[in-house]
Amino acid sequence: MTYSAAMTRLAGLDPTGVRQLPLNLLPWICMFHVSVLGLIYGGTAAWLSRDMLLGQGLLKLTLAGIPAAFLMHAGAALFIWVFLKALGGNASFLTAYFTLGVAAISLWPVAPFLAMFQSQFSPGFAIIALCVIMGVYGLAVTARMIQNAFELSFVRMGIALSAALIYIGCFLYLWM
Repeated sequence: MTYSAAMTRLAGLDPTGVRQLPLNLLPWICMFHVSVLGLIYGGTAAWLSRDMLLGQGLLKLTLAGIPAAFLMHAGAALFIWVFLKALGGNASFLTAYFTLGVAAISLWPVAPFLAMFQSQFSPGFAIIALCVIMGVYGLAVTARMIQNAFELSFVRMGIALSAALIYIGCFLYLWM
C-alpha cells in the first residue's frame, strides 16, 4: 500500500491501510505529520501577529510551532497510552506515539483555527462552528487509529479517550 492510499483510507476513518505500510516508515510519517501541523499552527499564529511583530521574527514564530506541536503530541500520546494501558490495551508507548503522529494529518485543518483562538483575533460563529466540526473529525480519526493499534473494544476505547481528554483539557485550561 502506498502512503497516499493509506492516508486516503485513514481520512475515511479506516485505519487498516496504515498497518499495511512498512513499519520503518511510521516514524518518518509521524515526524512529517507533526512537523507540518506545527508549521501550519506557527504560520497562522505568525500571520495573525504580524502587526505586533513589525516584520521581525515571522520565520522564528512560524518555526516555533514545530516544537510546540511535538510537545503537545508527546504529552497527548503519554496520557492516552496510560489510560489505554490501564484498560487492557496491549501496545507500547512508541506505538501510541507513532500512531498519534500518523493521525495528526487529520488535525491539519484545525490548526489555523486554534491559532486564531489563541491570538487576538475574535472569531465569529462560523469559524467556531467549522473549528468544532474539524476538531470532532480529527478526534474521530485519531480515536479509530488508536483503537486499531491497541485492539480495544469501542466501549473501552471511549472510556479511555474520555478520561484522557478530560485530563488533557484540564491541563490546557490551567496552562492558558
